Amino acid sequence: MGISKLVRPRELLYPSNILTISRLGLVPLTIYYLLKPEEHRKALICLALTMFTDAIDGPIARARGEVSRLGEILDPIADKLLIDATAIILSRSRGFPWWATGLMLFRDIGILLAGGLVLRRRAHVTTAQSAGKATTVLMTLTVLLYLAGQERIGRITLTLAMIPFLFSFVQYGANFVALMRQQETPQPKPQ
Repeated sequence: MGISKLVRPRELLYPSNILTISRLGLVPLTIYYLLKPEEHRKALICLALTMFTDAIDGPIARARGEVSRLGEILDPIADKLLIDATAIILSRSRGFPWWATGLMLFRDIGILLAGGLVLRRRAHVTTAQSAGKATTVLMTLTVLLYLAGQERIGRITLTLAMIPFLFSFVQYGANFVALMRQQETPQPKPQ
């Protein structure tokens, strides 16, 4: 499938996609600040800003009738890159549990690989499941708390995040299997 069939250039100008692209642009800056202990306040601001853009880009797209494949592809990638990179850095520097970082990486790499396979074979963009969205919100809150030095409260939100996290494994897995089992719709033959 060519990129021109996947994404229409005008989608780059949708306000919701501009927010998502800006969120992707903030990932390297956030990582840079996270790696410098004296800059954690700036990292916290970047994370809060990305969380805000993630919260509003979907409603903006739906309200304007501009839900697009570009947004459906880039939004989860931006979320996963930011949360996973932050978790790795916080595991190294702030006591964020490595087991949680490992589980997130395992799940997110699996989601991205399965989504890529579905896109390639079915020309279908898989969208976030409800448990996945809840996990993203709770994990973002958790890493924000760890970054702000609130590890005790962060451990509580991490524990809470594991509930939708485990459900998301089931939801994404079932969705993947269902999509891969679907029969392709036969195209009408020209007469």
